Amino acid sequence: MKEHPNKRQSWTVRPGRIDDAKAVTDLFNARSQAFFGQNQAEEHKIRAGWEQPDVNLERDARAYFNQAGDLIAWADVMDPGAPYIKPYAGVCTTPDCSGDAALWDVMLVWAEQQARTYVSLAPADARVVLGAHALIQDTDRWEAYERRGFERVRVMQRMRIDFDSSYVAHAAEWPQGISLRPFVLERDLGKVVAADQEAFRDHWGHVERPFEEELRQWKEWIECEGDDFDPTLWFVAVDEETGEIAGYAFCDPHVAGDRTRGYIDGLAVRAPWRKRGLGRALLHHAFAELHRRGRIAVELDMDSENLTGASRLYERAGMVPFSQDYAYEKEIRAGRDLITRSL
Repeated sequence: MKEHPNKRQSWTVRPGRIDDAKAVTDLFNARSQAFFGQNQAEEHKIRAGWEQPDVNLERDARAYFNQAGDLIAWADVMDPGAPYIKPYAGVCTTPDCSGDAALWDVMLVWAEQQARTYVSLAPADARVVLGAHALIQDTDRWEAYERRGFERVRVMQRMRIDFDSSYVAHAAEWPQGISLRPFVLERDLGKVVAADQEAFRDHWGHVERPFEEELRQWKEWIECEGDDFDPTLWFVAVDEETGEIAGYAFCDPHVAGDRTRGYIDGLAVRAPWRKRGLGRALLHHAFAELHRRGRIAVELDMDSENLTGASRLYERAGMVPFSQDYAYEKEIRAGRDLITRSL
């Protein structure tokens, strides 16, 4: 393992606090500006996430400051919820401190220790891993992961379609017996969550959660979205004969930091209704609606090696990859792997 050179510590650390929200937002955006030239974090969403009942910042987060008292780095490992087999390490520094290997290492040492507090909550025979992500071009971050023994396990990518002057929206062609219905939160959320659990069981990296735990996390996510949650951008495809949800697409009206671009947060088709063009219809419907609302582009994130071949669907619809990141894992307890790895 590559070691960083000895260096006198030039920072102090304390537990995270709710009033760190603005400074953390600025920290995240300084790094995204360095790589993308745009902001990718919003203070109200960060604050809303921290205010959820399962978040304890004193326990879950550490803030790092320079001698002038400025926030220069942040680390967190939030409660992953049942079955507790894959906590996630979020670590970030300012661009100016990115080359401080000692700072990265001390954050990851803390993150590993915090992740181990969840091991006893996982099934007794289950393998537990600590997850992390890094942009491919963010070499300081992913080199830090590899120094600490993380394994690169996947390449993820963000795809986009631009609505330039030549773009013509395609009308969605719904498969026979399938129709779209408006999403009603009180009526449909539980059904959508159940459909999502089933649809993603054959996707790499899927962690099967108890339904109530999954539903709780979806409710928290919607609450964190605040005014950005727009149920008119959640599209539910229903089997007309059985009334079952066959597939769905749910969208955000904009990406963080740029209200000119829309985002597809999730798109899935349940196995019995696949290979009938439903995924393509949902995608075209989402494009058309976001285009109608004046968005100049639509983005989504996906696994570049998706086991179900979803990348081909997106490419045929005109989407192209423009950003990639590495997914990392570090085993913190050996055992039976409950994470989907293959079909």
